[in-house]
Amino acid sequence: MAINKFSGKLFFFLALLLAFESLARDICIDPVMTGSGLVQGLAETDTATCAWKGIPYAQPPVGELRWKAPRPAPSWAGIRAAHEWGHRCMQKGALGGPSRSGEDMSEDCLYLNVWRPAKPGNFPVMVWIHGGGYHTGASHEPAYWGDRLSEAGDVIVVSTNYRLNIFGFMAHPGLREEDPHGSTGGYGTMDQAFALKWVHDNIEVFGGDPAHVTIFGESAGGASVCSMIATPLARGLFHRAIFQSGSGNSSRSLDYAFQLARESFAKAGCEFNDLECMRQMPADRLLEKAAVSMLDSFDYFPCEDGWVLRATPEQMIRSGDFNRVPIMVGSNLDEFARAVNLIPRYYFILPSRYERYIHHRLGATPEEAKRLIELYPLDEFGNRPRRALGRMYASDAVLTCTVRSSASAIAEQGLPAYLYRFEYQGMKYAKFLGSFHGAEIPFIFGALDRPPASELFNEKNLAEARKLSRTMQGYCLNFAKTGDPNGDGLPAWERFDPAGQRVQILDTTVQNEPHPAAERCDFWDGYSQPYIQVINGLLKELNP
Repeated sequence: MAINKFSGKLFFFLALLLAFESLARDICIDPVMTGSGLVQGLAETDTATCAWKGIPYAQPPVGELRWKAPRPAPSWAGIRAAHEWGHRCMQKGALGGPSRSGEDMSEDCLYLNVWRPAKPGNFPVMVWIHGGGYHTGASHEPAYWGDRLSEAGDVIVVSTNYRLNIFGFMAHPGLREEDPHGSTGGYGTMDQAFALKWVHDNIEVFGGDPAHVTIFGESAGGASVCSMIATPLARGLFHRAIFQSGSGNSSRSLDYAFQLARESFAKAGCEFNDLECMRQMPADRLLEKAAVSMLDSFDYFPCEDGWVLRATPEQMIRSGDFNRVPIMVGSNLDEFARAVNLIPRYYFILPSRYERYIHHRLGATPEEAKRLIELYPLDEFGNRPRRALGRMYASDAVLTCTVRSSASAIAEQGLPAYLYRFEYQGMKYAKFLGSFHGAEIPFIFGALDRPPASELFNEKNLAEARKLSRTMQGYCLNFAKTGDPNGDGLPAWERFDPAGQRVQILDTTVQNEPHPAAERCDFWDGYSQPYIQVINGLLKELNP
């Protein structure tokens, strides 16, 4: 009798499990109706999630639509299988090296991807904007796969492509005349806002809540989040924002952008008044002849055209002209500082020439140079000028302090702001890499064993890193759901107060403490050289 009862319970449990698996499978493969037509997803194999890959959110920006605002994706008949990634946008390869294009690079690249838990429910939404200096990158890099984050927090994760380089950010007087709003030079930014509009209009059929959307991104993706906070094009389309190692100072004036366009037209062999010459040029030829490599300069940024942006994003925030949302923001300890060690001549800078080099390299006045020596004393850096200089302008000047400035701008408007600094160095090659730019991304996505992070972690250091990853995921997921990163089992994180200057240190020990670079950042806040000019100078030295 007891055996029969046990068998009955086991049968019921197995039947329930099979029913749940069937329901989960149905959620993944049952077609859902978007504004353009039916799409069918698939079940992920590593996680209990569903994925829809390569959904077009806009019309391909080709032919006459090159350098025009995005338009709705055309409708299709039948069911579109969303099983393959969309093309990456035109680019000159990672860090300006050999092209990574293969067959997956195209001007037809405005696609996005969606992950959701494979169970019934209505979930908050997180939209990822990839980095790459506005020059490279794609939403389907393994480090950005959203399945593990979706499963860990019961959220919808969306990642999106946007036009890059000359295709996304070239400004021209003729394009300005064509546009009904007088806009030019912000096509990649318009793509991002258009993708958010697609999410707002369509995410409910995937189980997402359009009233709980968080945008997040790193590097140029972080700067893009700042642009979304500022631009009126994204008004009401998101409710919280996380930006990592990207600030609100990443934009260009139209005068600068027009001059850059003149140089691009000349490289392409087109007269500056002959816009059709550039528009009719095959995309691969235009990329080869007229686009710039990210190792040459960071020249393509969103333009302050009066429509997409009226000023720099931070200036718009400080004026009160922005989308009022809570933020979580931070940077990494080293960022690009260790890259200075790749410059051979930096090894030969003697301590006796430290002050002279500061004056030469940064264009600092004698008074500024003396103050920098006080703020970055050589004895703190093993009496090695290259280490001090790396921290000075390849970490603090370009990101640590600009990020703090953006956090202050939001906090001073009375909105919640949470500031962090990622300092973890438990990965392989940390002696050479430090807490480098982008090192925090796999911790948030749970992608420590996926490329490229898989090169830095193994069975010896993975357990410790995964512990920090769970903490960082917890902060991000709590913030996405409530606007506050704090939650059960997590170290307390104070709101950032410009007067108190406290920051959450993310390391083997996670704690809230006074900002370690506050005094240095006070200097950089008043420094006369734009940070883009500082980093372009570094790139010229890396690639003379």
